[in-house]
Amino acid sequence: MQAKLLLTIVIACAAAFLSQAQLPLPVRTIGGTQFYYHEVEKKETLYSIAHKLGITESDITKYNPGAAEGLKSGQFLFFPVTDFSIGRKCKNAMVQQGSTTFLHTVKKGETLYGIAKNYGVSTDDIVKFNPEANGGIKEGETLQIPQSSQAIGQDTIRTAVTPQDTAIIYVTIRQGDTMFGTARRYNTSVEKLMELNPGISPQNFKSGEVIRIRPNYYSVVETEKETTEFHTYEIKRGDTYYSLARRFNVSVDDLKAANPDMKKLKRGKILYIPIKKIETVLVDPSMSNALTDDESPIIQEMYDSIHVFKDDNNINVALMLPFMLDKANPPKQARLYTEFYKGFLMAVDTVRVKNNGKNINIYAFDTQDASARVDSILKLPSMAGMDIIFTPDNSEQIEKIARYGTENKIAVVNSFSLKHDSYNDYSTLFQVNTPQSYMQAKLFDFFDEAFHGYEVVFLDMPAEEEKEMIGELKAHLDVKNIPYSTIDITTSLQADTLSKELKPGRRYVIVPTSSGRNILIKSLDAIKSVKLDRYDVNLCMLGHPEWTTYTAEFGADFNQVDTYFYSRFFTRHDDRGIHNFDEKYHSWYGEYMIYAAPKFGLLGYDTGCYFLSLFMQGKDYNNNFNYTGLQNSFDFDRTSNWSGFVNKSVYFIHFTVFNTIETIVK
Repeated sequence: MQAKLLLTIVIACAAAFLSQAQLPLPVRTIGGTQFYYHEVEKKETLYSIAHKLGITESDITKYNPGAAEGLKSGQFLFFPVTDFSIGRKCKNAMVQQGSTTFLHTVKKGETLYGIAKNYGVSTDDIVKFNPEANGGIKEGETLQIPQSSQAIGQDTIRTAVTPQDTAIIYVTIRQGDTMFGTARRYNTSVEKLMELNPGISPQNFKSGEVIRIRPNYYSVVETEKETTEFHTYEIKRGDTYYSLARRFNVSVDDLKAANPDMKKLKRGKILYIPIKKIETVLVDPSMSNALTDDESPIIQEMYDSIHVFKDDNNINVALMLPFMLDKANPPKQARLYTEFYKGFLMAVDTVRVKNNGKNINIYAFDTQDASARVDSILKLPSMAGMDIIFTPDNSEQIEKIARYGTENKIAVVNSFSLKHDSYNDYSTLFQVNTPQSYMQAKLFDFFDEAFHGYEVVFLDMPAEEEKEMIGELKAHLDVKNIPYSTIDITTSLQADTLSKELKPGRRYVIVPTSSGRNILIKSLDAIKSVKLDRYDVNLCMLGHPEWTTYTAEFGADFNQVDTYFYSRFFTRHDDRGIHNFDEKYHSWYGEYMIYAAPKFGLLGYDTGCYFLSLFMQGKDYNNNFNYTGLQNSFDFDRTSNWSGFVNKSVYFIHFTVFNTIETIVK
């Protein structure tokens, strides 16, 4: 039947349309269609099952008409998978929206706060639906997340009259979903889906991922759709699959698929009959000539058209940094930014050798550490032609530049700020400094691998501030059932005090709870003494990122104690590559780099080499790669399918008892 147009503009069925009722049930394929199925348990009723599954009683009886007459233990109920991702109900062309949820699978390094911020809800909102999350979350765990009030318009009535007013919602991709099928289900287009989710491509559109969608509730038409009802039939003497298939006008294969546990028909048993019928549904007329799921090459072309940026054989880079050139004696921080710029120019020289015919154009802007100055630079017509912008270490200015970059499809690189988290909000922002939560996740993985079978002894100085990581590590040890003890140090650690904690034949890792020099000064002699005298134990030490600045002072001690620590960056004083860079830097600029941690000249060089190489191979930000430079390493990944990128790379440094230094990049 040809579809008939309903109304010119329809204010659409928002609440049920938004309801992602992905059922927590197994799936069975019948006649090429997937169905959820539920086995009725003793004392279950229509009401209790509907409440358990988060659906209505009419949803149950619609596809299982016999259920309206009563349920029996062991009876099966069937629900089409496609129909139970979205429900559509209209009432007076105006509906009150209620809270809905979607599923989020926790990834390595994610925190409850970060997940809440990403979805525009509070941590309390998440804990309300997931009480166990109040005690912490783990990788691989599935959380039920409420749609934000901005997304679903809680306790309000939508009276929008244009599609642009429709709020964005979050949707969890289900098993078997395709990009086109998902777009069609929400009356939107594949192009709009990809624009809202820059991290999604035809290759990584997979179940469990959460995407953003702006449903189109407008300009709907009425059309017909085939659906399936499951009727129950009590088998009688003489019945066969063939006779029943003819009687109910279904195929033998569909009958058997609906009853896989019934190899042979037995009188008195219940058989499920999948009977197809036609029902009327609402669809977007703009999708009537849309792609089919098997036209993936066309979807790939859509992706390429959205993600491939202008390619004019030029890579235009803007460094918006507070050089403070207006001051006669710029402060040290300004000189460090200048050093970063100088290191970046050396990277241009390195990358230009393999430039593939591309020109590298560098534009340096002195922001003078003033937000008004940043505003004026961003208004320059030439800025819209940039491919990469490097930001200063100022949260307000990073936010402005990140917004500009996302609006104009320009990569924005935050190389300096440690705690700024605008990468959650802006899809083209790169966070160079690995966030603390991702560092801890890498640390715990490394700990489990390197110290398997070890017990932990914490050294605590009450007068020193305890590192935040220590509490997280203790929680990790509790989960893993790894024993640990604590020694309090008031003045200095005594060798006898430590030795008493160590049992023969055991392996121990010593972990100071603070990262300052003081705790090392007051404990290293005792640890070295015990390490030398106690041949009956295996002893090593695990430290903190700050220890990268102590290697000149304590390096020999670290070797004697067999020390590990982790950091966002690391340089070895005996590294030939570092020595060559120092000499080249001196040759170019007539000076050596300022001592800092990290060294800004090396940071400029490493980030320059990475991002220029990235843009040499194309301008699709999703095609990034792992890179280890002279001081910094990079492993960028999006925190969500619509966010920017964070660097998840971490150095693990091992000062061995053989007086060598091993570096491992994770």
